[in-house]
Amino acid sequence: RFHTVYWPAILLAADLPLPRRVFAHGWWTINGEKMSKSVGNVIDPLDLVDKYGVDQTRFFLMSEVPFGSDGDFSHEKMVYKVNANLSNEVGNLCQRTLSLVYKNCHKAAPSDIGPYTKDDEALLESAASLHAKAAEAVSTQSIHKYVEEVVSVVWEANQYIDKMEPW
Repeated sequence: RFHTVYWPAILLAADLPLPRRVFAHGWWTINGEKMSKSVGNVIDPLDLVDKYGVDQTRFFLMSEVPFGSDGDFSHEKMVYKVNANLSNEVGNLCQRTLSLVYKNCHKAAPSDIGPYTKDDEALLESAASLHAKAAEAVSTQSIHKYVEEVVSVVWEANQYIDKMEPW
Protein backbone atom coordinates (compact mmCIF):
# COMPACT_ATOMS: atom_id res chain seq x y z
CA ARG A 1 0.00 0.00 0.00
CA PHE A 2 1.26 3.48 -0.81
CA HIS A 3 1.49 4.47 2.88
CA THR A 4 4.52 2.23 3.24
CA VAL A 5 6.40 4.45 0.77
CA TYR A 6 5.34 7.98 1.61
CA TRP A 7 4.97 7.84 5.39
CA PRO A 8 8.48 6.42 6.06
CA ALA A 9 9.93 8.98 3.62
CA ILE A 10 8.25 11.80 5.54
CA LEU A 11 9.52 10.41 8.83
CA LEU A 12 13.07 10.07 7.46
CA ALA A 13 12.98 13.65 6.18
CA ALA A 14 11.90 14.82 9.62
CA ASP A 15 14.64 12.72 11.24
CA LEU A 16 12.04 10.73 13.17
CA PRO A 17 12.16 6.99 13.93
CA LEU A 18 10.54 4.65 11.42
CA PRO A 19 7.62 2.44 12.42
CA ARG A 20 8.46 -1.19 13.07
CA ARG A 21 5.15 -2.28 11.53
CA VAL A 22 2.66 -0.74 9.17
CA PHE A 23 -1.01 -1.72 9.27
CA ALA A 24 -2.83 -1.35 5.97
CA HIS A 25 -6.51 -2.20 5.68
CA GLY A 26 -8.16 -3.52 2.56
CA TRP A 27 -10.99 -2.03 0.55
CA TRP A 28 -14.67 -2.71 1.05
CA THR A 29 -17.04 -3.21 -1.83
CA ILE A 30 -20.80 -3.47 -1.62
CA ASN A 31 -22.55 -6.27 -3.41
CA GLY A 32 -19.40 -6.74 -5.50
CA GLU A 33 -19.17 -3.10 -6.61
CA LYS A 34 -16.72 -0.42 -5.57
CA MET A 35 -18.25 1.95 -3.03
CA SER A 36 -18.66 5.38 -4.51
CA LYS A 37 -20.37 8.59 -3.47
CA SER A 38 -21.28 9.30 -7.08
CA VAL A 39 -22.95 5.87 -7.44
CA GLY A 40 -24.62 6.42 -4.07
CA ASN A 41 -23.77 3.04 -2.55
CA VAL A 42 -21.52 4.21 0.30
CA ILE A 43 -22.43 2.72 3.66
CA ASP A 44 -22.03 4.77 6.80
CA PRO A 45 -20.89 2.52 9.68
CA LEU A 46 -23.09 4.52 12.05
CA ASP A 47 -26.10 3.55 9.93
CA LEU A 48 -25.08 -0.11 10.32
CA VAL A 49 -24.88 0.37 14.09
CA ASP A 50 -28.31 2.00 14.12
CA LYS A 51 -29.81 -0.82 12.05
CA TYR A 52 -28.05 -3.90 13.47
CA GLY A 53 -26.46 -2.83 16.76
CA VAL A 54 -22.88 -2.03 17.71
CA ASP A 55 -21.87 -5.56 18.76
CA GLN A 56 -23.41 -7.13 15.69
CA THR A 57 -21.63 -4.64 13.42
CA ARG A 58 -18.29 -5.19 15.14
CA PHE A 59 -18.75 -8.94 14.95
CA PHE A 60 -19.49 -8.86 11.23
CA LEU A 61 -16.61 -6.54 10.38
CA MET A 62 -14.12 -8.54 12.46
CA SER A 63 -15.21 -11.96 11.28
CA GLU A 64 -16.00 -11.46 7.64
CA VAL A 65 -12.69 -10.28 6.18
CA PRO A 66 -9.08 -11.00 7.16
CA PHE A 67 -7.34 -7.78 8.18
CA GLY A 68 -5.53 -6.24 5.23
CA SER A 69 -7.64 -8.05 2.63
CA ASP A 70 -10.45 -6.64 0.58
CA GLY A 71 -14.00 -7.49 1.58
CA ASP A 72 -17.49 -7.35 0.20
CA PHE A 73 -20.45 -6.11 2.22
CA SER A 74 -24.09 -6.93 1.68
CA HIS A 75 -27.00 -6.63 4.05
CA GLU A 76 -27.80 -10.29 3.29
CA LYS A 77 -24.32 -11.37 4.46
CA MET A 78 -24.65 -9.21 7.56
CA VAL A 79 -28.01 -10.70 8.51
CA TYR A 80 -26.85 -14.24 7.79
CA LYS A 81 -23.62 -13.91 9.81
CA VAL A 82 -25.33 -12.29 12.79
CA ASN A 83 -28.18 -14.79 12.79
CA ALA A 84 -25.98 -17.85 12.28
CA ASN A 85 -23.24 -17.07 14.78
CA LEU A 86 -24.65 -14.65 17.34
CA SER A 87 -28.34 -15.49 17.51
CA ASN A 88 -28.31 -19.19 16.74
CA GLU A 89 -25.01 -20.29 18.30
CA VAL A 90 -24.17 -17.85 21.10
CA GLY A 91 -27.80 -17.01 21.86
CA ASN A 92 -28.77 -20.67 21.87
CA LEU A 93 -25.91 -21.57 24.23
CA CYS A 94 -26.80 -18.75 26.64
CA GLN A 95 -30.50 -19.62 26.62
CA ARG A 96 -29.85 -23.32 27.20
CA THR A 97 -27.30 -22.94 29.98
CA LEU A 98 -29.07 -20.17 31.83
CA SER A 99 -32.42 -21.97 31.61
CA LEU A 100 -30.88 -25.20 32.93
CA VAL A 101 -29.22 -23.40 35.82
CA TYR A 102 -32.38 -21.48 36.62
CA LYS A 103 -34.67 -24.53 36.55
CA ASN A 104 -32.40 -27.22 37.97
CA CYS A 105 -29.84 -25.51 40.20
CA HIS A 106 -31.87 -23.09 42.32
CA LYS A 107 -30.98 -20.18 40.00
CA ALA A 108 -27.24 -20.36 40.75
CA ALA A 109 -24.27 -22.17 39.25
CA PRO A 110 -23.68 -25.26 41.36
CA SER A 111 -20.47 -25.47 43.38
CA ASP A 112 -20.55 -29.23 44.01
CA ILE A 113 -20.69 -30.95 40.64
CA GLY A 114 -18.77 -34.17 41.22
CA PRO A 115 -15.94 -35.61 39.13
CA TYR A 116 -15.51 -34.49 35.52
CA THR A 117 -16.15 -36.86 32.62
CA LYS A 118 -13.88 -37.09 29.56
CA ASP A 119 -16.37 -34.91 27.71
CA ASP A 120 -16.27 -32.34 30.53
CA GLU A 121 -12.48 -32.29 30.42
CA ALA A 122 -12.41 -31.91 26.62
CA LEU A 123 -14.75 -28.90 26.70
CA LEU A 124 -12.89 -27.31 29.61
CA GLU A 125 -9.59 -27.77 27.72
CA SER A 126 -11.04 -26.10 24.63
CA ALA A 127 -12.22 -23.17 26.72
CA ALA A 128 -8.91 -22.95 28.61
CA SER A 129 -6.88 -22.90 25.39
CA LEU A 130 -9.01 -20.13 23.91
CA HIS A 131 -7.04 -17.32 25.54
CA ALA A 132 -3.71 -18.38 24.02
CA LYS A 133 -5.26 -18.95 20.60
CA ALA A 134 -7.02 -15.60 20.75
CA ALA A 135 -3.88 -13.78 21.87
CA GLU A 136 -1.90 -15.31 19.00
CA ALA A 137 -4.55 -14.34 16.46
CA VAL A 138 -4.81 -10.78 17.78
CA SER A 139 -1.02 -10.34 17.88
CA THR A 140 -0.86 -11.06 14.14
CA GLN A 141 -3.96 -8.99 13.30
CA SER A 142 -5.81 -12.19 12.38
CA ILE A 143 -8.99 -10.94 14.01
CA HIS A 144 -11.12 -13.22 11.84
CA LYS A 145 -9.23 -16.22 13.29
CA TYR A 146 -9.87 -14.92 16.80
CA VAL A 147 -13.59 -14.82 16.03
CA GLU A 148 -13.40 -18.32 14.50
CA GLU A 149 -11.80 -19.66 17.69
CA VAL A 150 -14.50 -18.14 19.90
CA VAL A 151 -17.30 -19.44 17.67
CA SER A 152 -15.64 -22.86 17.64
CA VAL A 153 -15.74 -23.11 21.44
CA VAL A 154 -19.36 -21.97 21.44
CA TRP A 155 -20.16 -24.64 18.86
CA GLU A 156 -18.36 -27.28 20.97
CA ALA A 157 -20.33 -26.21 24.05
CA ASN A 158 -23.61 -26.54 22.16
CA GLN A 159 -22.54 -30.00 20.93
CA TYR A 160 -21.63 -30.94 24.49
CA ILE A 161 -25.09 -30.00 25.73
CA ASP A 162 -26.69 -31.98 22.89
CA LYS A 163 -24.61 -35.02 23.79
CA MET A 164 -25.06 -34.78 27.58
CA GLU A 165 -28.81 -34.08 27.39
CA PRO A 166 -28.93 -32.52 30.87
CA TRP A 167 -32.67 -31.99 30.70
